[in-house]
Amino acid sequence: MGTQIHELNNNTIHLETIKNIKSFCPLYIEGLDTLIFQPENPVPAISVDWNGDVMLRIDPKTREIVGIEIEDFEGYFVTKYPEFAPVWKQVKKAVKKNKCENEELTAFMTIVQDLLQDLISKQGSIKIIPPSMTGQSALI
Repeated sequence: MGTQIHELNNNTIHLETIKNIKSFCPLYIEGLDTLIFQPENPVPAISVDWNGDVMLRIDPKTREIVGIEIEDFEGYFVTKYPEFAPVWKQVKKAVKKNKCENEELTAFMTIVQDLLQDLISKQGSIKIIPPSMTGQSALI
């Protein structure tokens, strides 16, 4: 008996809530090369693997996006999506210090939002990855 992975589609997740990312606080964990976007107050969520590049955190009740995690950010993601590189270079120190408010960060969040909206619009379905498979807790 294996772990069940549920299929969802663009109609069952409120993908328009990707715009919430602008209110999230980014945090870069250098030792793990992981970039996380999360609200100031954590929300219970499930992890959803989106196209192998991004983990969306979805509120199971409202189906809204309540967080985003990008593993292997500098090692893989920035290389695959080079439009991140120039602005990432400018904001990396602020993100590592978990500073949520400044002009450069606003530009970065806008670029992240635009790219993720593009990725999401091209993807037909996603798989819910249970926390036990990702090694993450059910909370951001």
